[in-house]
Amino acid sequence: MLLTDRVTNIDSAEGTVEARSLLLKLGSAYVELIHEDGGRGGEVMLGLTEAEAWLLRSKVSSADKLATRPRLGVQLLRKLYRVLLDFNTALEFPEDAVAEEPDKRQVADAITRWRRSIDGSTGSDHTNNFTDNRAA
Repeated sequence: MLLTDRVTNIDSAEGTVEARSLLLKLGSAYVELIHEDGGRGGEVMLGLTEAEAWLLRSKVSSADKLATRPRLGVQLLRKLYRVLLDFNTALEFPEDAVAEEPDKRQVADAITRWRRSIDGSTGSDHTNNFTDNRAA
């Protein structure tokens, strides 16, 4: 119910989601869950695109709550993040995209060059013990 109140056709202006289609999905779930007498049903499965899931994520705050469900926002965020993670866990990265970690010598040399660029100090004694010559 919270999401049907927060998604509007204005959200289509971003160009990534057609809010009308999303509102029809949310409205269908609303009709199934909320009975005319005010009673409520159980859960409804809702098929979302990744763009729709991101839009819904932008409409939920961890502080959202109801008197009967004080952790509603947290629960919705957990569900939405599971959906978003499912969309993104299939991403494959080429092996050469993984950065190698520099060794300690490379780090020490980089720090030395950086410090020299700032004030001309040597910055390191190359034993992985960094010194600050400015304090002397």
